[in-house]
Amino acid sequence: MSTWQESVVTKESSTSQASGHDQAATLRSGSTRCLPSPPVPPLAIAAELFAALDAADIHYGIVQDPGSLPQALAGRDDIDMLLDKQDYTAFCEIMARLHGLRSVSLSCYDNVCDGREDWFVPDFSRSAYLHIDLHVGIRVGWEFRKRYLAFDYTAIAQWEHLSVDGVTIPVASLEDEIRLTLGRFAFRLWGWPWTRWVVLPGDWEDHLAQLPFRSGEADERVIECASGGGTMSCRIRPNEGGIEVYRADLARLRHAIRHRCGYSRSSGLTDATVHFIRKASYLSLRILGRLWPGSVPAKRRASTGGLVVALVAPDGLGKSTQTDLLTRIFAWKLGCAQVYVGTGEGDGWWFRKGLQNFLSPRRHQLKAVIQRDRKEPRGRAMGKVLAAGLALWAVLIAIERYGVVKRAHRWATRGLIVVCDRWPQTLRKGYLDGPMIQSDLPAVPGLAALARFEERLYQKMSECKPDLILHLVSDFSVSESRKPGEISKEGFEARMSLMSELRALDKDIRAIDASGNTETVTRVLFKQIWLSL
Repeated sequence: MSTWQESVVTKESSTSQASGHDQAATLRSGSTRCLPSPPVPPLAIAAELFAALDAADIHYGIVQDPGSLPQALAGRDDIDMLLDKQDYTAFCEIMARLHGLRSVSLSCYDNVCDGREDWFVPDFSRSAYLHIDLHVGIRVGWEFRKRYLAFDYTAIAQWEHLSVDGVTIPVASLEDEIRLTLGRFAFRLWGWPWTRWVVLPGDWEDHLAQLPFRSGEADERVIECASGGGTMSCRIRPNEGGIEVYRADLARLRHAIRHRCGYSRSSGLTDATVHFIRKASYLSLRILGRLWPGSVPAKRRASTGGLVVALVAPDGLGKSTQTDLLTRIFAWKLGCAQVYVGTGEGDGWWFRKGLQNFLSPRRHQLKAVIQRDRKEPRGRAMGKVLAAGLALWAVLIAIERYGVVKRAHRWATRGLIVVCDRWPQTLRKGYLDGPMIQSDLPAVPGLAALARFEERLYQKMSECKPDLILHLVSDFSVSESRKPGEISKEGFEARMSLMSELRALDKDIRAIDASGNTETVTRVLFKQIWLSL
């Protein structure tokens, strides 16, 4: 058993037995058990959020796995919160004040049911966010068919308090946690007709000694569960570090929950049918998403829709590094994808990448031959051939970039946050992923047509603007210190000048100082993206 779980087992509980809102208010004034400081400190937004909830007298509590709270408060796990339905509007107001974001999912996913929502609260100081699995009443049923309202806030008999680095949160007592678990798994645990006991998932061995349950027969405990205005007994017993539940008691509990919600036993057949249909759809979408990334909506996507974000900068200012970091941060729980629009070391067509690897070591030699075309008649034929080859190469690059740009916008329409490394521009040729066919190439039949085709492609790309364009700006010394020899001072200054022209033409482009360390720049970029969702 982990240190955190041991601490949770020994936490002190409030002693009030009141009900409803008066009970919650009384319990909040009870004693609090402080947990040891976790390896990763809680996000600052966690203290602000729960302080705001308490100040607004909102009735809430954590109902699952309090042992994971230290990791959850650090933005590394979920927070399963049960909220009083009457306080939902006030909860949403607090979330709006803290820039909270609600996500949506397709109906075939297992996290979709009435009264359950995913909320995310950002911490701009740490480039992270809390994930709150909010329940306005807990519904149970098959994994993909949770429609029976089994518990609400007032159904929790006893709230306890935990404190993690000064963040105090009410949590359901261990007895209530097991009661909730029995209600959920009453629809999921099955056994052979001759099986009398089934194993309840979870590590409950050391918890049993803490529970004041009524004793049953030898080695059995009895827990009381609400049943249509009354109570019913559910027998449990320890088994190799876990708990076994009497299967007949689970069946009676399952029937009682259905009856209380107005359903008969025959509804079980409907539940099973819908469950298997949704699960088959879910598995099909998973396979489709693996085969063609971005082809299906993510499990969790922002309710405000997707977003195309483009990071633009000269070499050495951290475009690729920041793109990787931001993708990992957002993809923790939200749908997020990364695309590369350049021609360097990033992803690209295998044919183009192979040809580029072959030609790159010889590019200076090829350009020299083309320039010699004007001075030496003997080199004229070779120069024209190479000029035509470079034009075809530029068109190939344009086609690839056009496909990437269109794909980024398609993914955004499916709710993904698409972080793009670079973005094409049409203001100047040869810089910042712009057109590549130069106007001073030798006169070759068909070359002008290729140039016009390339120009049309870049014009179409310019019409597909990103939702957010972020320019990373700094001076040449920063680029040289990070990637020595990657780019000349003249090339760097030319790109910075072009970026200034682009910002003058488009006031929505935002300039971000890239001179700081990686974490500092990530925090600024994270905030800019989050506030644009």
